[in-house]
Amino acid sequence: MSSWFSHETTKTYHLPIDHLDYKFIEKCTDVKYLEKILKILRSGEEGFFPQLILFCENRIESLAPNSRVLRKEKPVANASDFTTEEWKKINDDLTSWITEMKEDEYKTRYATTEVFKENVENLPPIRSSENHLSLSQNETVKTKQKKKNIPRDYKEWDKFDVEKECSKIENQEDDNSKTSINNNIKLPKAEIDTTGMTTKEKTFAAHREKEKGNEAFVTGDYKEAIAYYSRSISALPTVASYNNRAQTEIKLQNWQNALQDCEAVLKMEPENIKALMRRSTVYNNLQNFKAAAEDLRKVLHIDPKNAIAKKKLLDIDKNLTESKPISQTQSKGKRIFIEEIEESEEQETNEGEFVNGSGDGKTAVLVGKESTSEPADMGNVQKKFNSRGGAWKPDHKEAQKPRDRSENNVKKGVLEETIRESLQDDKKEINGYQGSYINGNEIGEGKPKDVESSAAGKSSSTLLPANAAKLKTEGNELFKDGQFGEAMLKYSRAIENVLSSGIQAPEDLSILYSNRAACYLKEGNCADCIQDCNSALELHPYSIKPLLRRALAYESMERYQQAYVDYKTLLQIDSGIQVANDSVNRITRTLIDLDGPNWREKLSPIPVVPVSAQLHWWDGESFTSESKQKKAANTCRNQLSQTPSDNAEEKFKLFKNQGNEFVKKGKYEEALMKYSECIKLNSQEKTIYTNRALCFLKLLKYEEAKKDCDHVLQMDDSNIKALYRRALAYKGLENYEASIEDLNKVLLIDSSIAEVQKELDETTQLFKLKREFTANNQPKQRKKIEIQEVNEQEEDDTETCSSNTAINPCNAKEELGTAMPLNSSEKLIISKPSNAYEFGQIINIVNARKDIAACAELLAMIEPKDLPVLLSNKLEGDIFLIIIQALQSDVFSQKPNLVYQHLFYLSKAERFKVVQTLLGKNEIEQVQQLLASLSNAQDQQFSLNDLENLKKTFEL
Repeated sequence: MSSWFSHETTKTYHLPIDHLDYKFIEKCTDVKYLEKILKILRSGEEGFFPQLILFCENRIESLAPNSRVLRKEKPVANASDFTTEEWKKINDDLTSWITEMKEDEYKTRYATTEVFKENVENLPPIRSSENHLSLSQNETVKTKQKKKNIPRDYKEWDKFDVEKECSKIENQEDDNSKTSINNNIKLPKAEIDTTGMTTKEKTFAAHREKEKGNEAFVTGDYKEAIAYYSRSISALPTVASYNNRAQTEIKLQNWQNALQDCEAVLKMEPENIKALMRRSTVYNNLQNFKAAAEDLRKVLHIDPKNAIAKKKLLDIDKNLTESKPISQTQSKGKRIFIEEIEESEEQETNEGEFVNGSGDGKTAVLVGKESTSEPADMGNVQKKFNSRGGAWKPDHKEAQKPRDRSENNVKKGVLEETIRESLQDDKKEINGYQGSYINGNEIGEGKPKDVESSAAGKSSSTLLPANAAKLKTEGNELFKDGQFGEAMLKYSRAIENVLSSGIQAPEDLSILYSNRAACYLKEGNCADCIQDCNSALELHPYSIKPLLRRALAYESMERYQQAYVDYKTLLQIDSGIQVANDSVNRITRTLIDLDGPNWREKLSPIPVVPVSAQLHWWDGESFTSESKQKKAANTCRNQLSQTPSDNAEEKFKLFKNQGNEFVKKGKYEEALMKYSECIKLNSQEKTIYTNRALCFLKLLKYEEAKKDCDHVLQMDDSNIKALYRRALAYKGLENYEASIEDLNKVLLIDSSIAEVQKELDETTQLFKLKREFTANNQPKQRKKIEIQEVNEQEEDDTETCSSNTAINPCNAKEELGTAMPLNSSEKLIISKPSNAYEFGQIINIVNARKDIAACAELLAMIEPKDLPVLLSNKLEGDIFLIIIQALQSDVFSQKPNLVYQHLFYLSKAERFKVVQTLLGKNEIEQVQQLLASLSNAQDQQFSLNDLENLKKTFEL
């Protein structure tokens, strides 16, 4: 019997029955097994044993106190669980809370406080109580509705007058639309008695009256709306109430009242767009067009995309031009006598004007050294030569027509003048945006650096007031502790302190705005974060932290297009920001899902970051505020004026600072003189030569700029600024080959400078266009051919010679190669890269040159399995294309297995999926051709199934 009992098991877990015993439970140490036993005992399927259940629970608790099976449900507490006093206290608290909530709700809804009980005489009448239709009108409407449309006979349609019936319908609609409104309504008093009201009650009353005014405005009762807005202003003056009353006064054409309301708003908020727009409307109607245009320009400065302001400004500009006196006559055009000249004379004569046919005196091509543009600040040129051909692209249709010599001469003269003008207008330097930046002692662009040199032993301190600096430090400490709200208040007080003090510290103020934006971002207030980042970037353009914070805020608000633009701008400044790289990849997928394949067309243009911002991070230096430089220069001048010293070092600093100041103001001649004085004092300072070279470039003295750059490069052959500015000088001298060579050297030193790459593309385009133009205009040289009679034997010899030359084409190729000039620059020396950085530099240079052979050589050096690591996250569409073209080259024609491995590991790269979705038709066709050549290859180590899987990976 016991043996049978021992073999019987439970229903649930199929445990032996004899395990449900005190001895077994006491010896068992497996917690999971004991939990199963406890569940079976609690279920009661084998009987109910409360003592055994308790013993099992104690055993489990001793082994595993935190076991889940020991948890027991605790029922919800009720009145029986508390004492009488405790329950009474809980009940009283709940009752009092409910009554307080009901009272507050009743007060806010009906405003039944004693203060709100106004006198009966101050109460306005019930709205629209007398605005009812007259009784006679109601009766006529009813009689009209009672009439039935009797069906007409078909013969009556001959007498039917369509125009008469249409006029009846129009008159009927006019009668229905006109409701007899009694204009003799007693308007409420314009003021509210606010004696004894709290601020909260005043706010409530002002809001209530403003809402009434809005309702009256919508219904067209403008006088009543003005009364309610006036009552709202008397309770609590707000910007919205003044703005609304100004708009209502404009509707009633009360221009002076509207002007007063707009000015009241602008006293409270100087940059209020609505007030500026409405004041411009008032000025326009008062025939004060200049003031109206000025207000609209302020609006466009605050909101450049305001379409209404743009349209109004155009209309006002037309009014201004029409209001000008007619006595101002336009200057007439000039006639130019064109005559044939020799080539030498043509090169000397570079000045002349081409007047357009309208005779208004506007020149079609500016020539000589005339320039209509004002001298710009040191920095990037705002407009470059059009790389697609621009002004001097040869017209092939006209080139096919026969021309005489005079036409060719004139055309060539126009070409030379246009090229010279394009170089004259080319004010884009490697280091510049909106001012000058001093890198150590060297002028570049961006914000000016502190001019005090380290040799003087003086370090510039912050320009913040003491209180503001203290508040900033406290805010930083609070931010580190995670108290973002308190830190934001400290930063706000610091900003107010700086603004009220009147001290010009744009960079320090920019940092404060950026810090407060970080607090807003931590608290989830993205709108204020974006506003503070905009303020920071206005004071310090292309600063990384405000750009990154604004991008994160845009992304949080799901404004992916603006976030994408900010991230791409960041990557131009520093391509190593991993957050920006990851975010660009993520947002790209989102934009493709939202906007489809044409998502790039819906983006706003990505700003081109000046090279100085990139070089700033490359050099590891920081910008300082412009006021610091001015302050240092002024103190230096004062010291020299008080104690004149013959110390050459002090004079050198003084002249250098003065030159920097002149450059910032666009006075390049004066700056040139100061830098020349510096060179007399210290001829070993390289930065002075590069600064003077920049001034020469601005003054179009390219030969002198080249000499200064040569002098620097003799001392330091890898100086980026000297190489870049010499390239610009070569470009001005139309020596495009030398310019391209210098730009390539800059890219070899640092390939991340987008500005240099752009300049290289444009110079290459200019070089090609110039070469094509000279080739087209160069007259063909004719050779004299002597015809001699030969014998039959000599003729046979010549035939055999010709056949020999046909059989051996290699000699012909060699001769052709020696005869023809090489179009490309010197061959790149490719070495095996040891890391992703070196590979990225080499592949960028190869891609810039479009050198497929060099790319094939590079791919042959590396192992295919290392390709994803070397590419990292830098795979772009153009790099993908040149890799495909390199795999199609002769280097890999006999190595199909190596091509397959490269393609296989290329598909494992990080950005492969993103690049694949953006491929065009031509790129897809090239990949298809490459895979087709692999399928036809012999002695392949991969199967057709592997090739099909690869095609699926490439989605072909």
